[in-house]
Amino acid sequence: MNNDNSMNIVPLAFESFGVRSMSTFVQTDQNILIDPGTSIAPKRFGYPPWKNEFEALYKTRARIEEFAKKSNIITISHYHHDHYTPFELGKFLSSSPKGATELYRNKRLLIKHPTSNINNSQKKRAAVFLKNLDDLNCNVSFADDKLFKIGDTCIKFSNALHHGGEGSRLGYVIAVTIDWNGKKFMHASDVQGPISNEAKHVILDEKPEILFLSGPPIYLQGFAINIKEIEKAKLNLIEIAGSIPKIVVDHHLLRDLRCFDFIELVKEKSNANVLVASEILGKEPNLLEARRKEFYRSKLD
Repeated sequence: MNNDNSMNIVPLAFESFGVRSMSTFVQTDQNILIDPGTSIAPKRFGYPPWKNEFEALYKTRARIEEFAKKSNIITISHYHHDHYTPFELGKFLSSSPKGATELYRNKRLLIKHPTSNINNSQKKRAAVFLKNLDDLNCNVSFADDKLFKIGDTCIKFSNALHHGGEGSRLGYVIAVTIDWNGKKFMHASDVQGPISNEAKHVILDEKPEILFLSGPPIYLQGFAINIKEIEKAKLNLIEIAGSIPKIVVDHHLLRDLRCFDFIELVKEKSNANVLVASEILGKEPNLLEARRKEFYRSKLD
């Protein structure tokens, strides 16, 4: 537990660390692990992952397991494999032969509702996940639109928000706000910008001092997302940046090397402190997926 009365926020795995993830550890008088998943794209630019991506995957998996050991609370925003570790994959990624079993054992789990506001693929994953929690002594609560007071820490979840824009086929996510000792941190997973005005208003209504959120997937522009949605995400983020002192924007946005132009434009228009997750730890961003083609071409040269 934290004894110095300051909230400690530690990014564990993000695209700026070379993997797909938004995993974050928050220490108040509670130890909270948010979205304990990490993954890499099986195919990008027509290529499988380069070896450095596998190294980043195992490194971030070990880091998540390390912080899980000291956590008493785990939150899960939705059931995509970069945001939670399913039992069937955990055994292959883990340094422990028991895999995800030890990740979740004896934890208080505050998780996305498994049957309400959820698409079919995530509903199936959620059902398997819950079944595998049997006999692990977990205290499970479905968190959508709920507030939990644990110790002196308030953990508040949004209602189900679109995974990206309205009508997204990718389902819904829940954002989490942690309020402790006069400081408020918000983790808005996979709102992708945010693209939707509903997500924007949820963020502005919370008014956190620090916000972690996923940027828009500009790497999908032109075939899975249109330019109007990217522009809407940009304008929404500029508006948010005008009201929130520190913003970490990462995840989907950093799957394309043009992400830094996007971030600079947001900073220019808002005069805000906008970072990527690795910079919180004083490290340069390490965009491995976005550079996959470059690694393969260097091998051919």
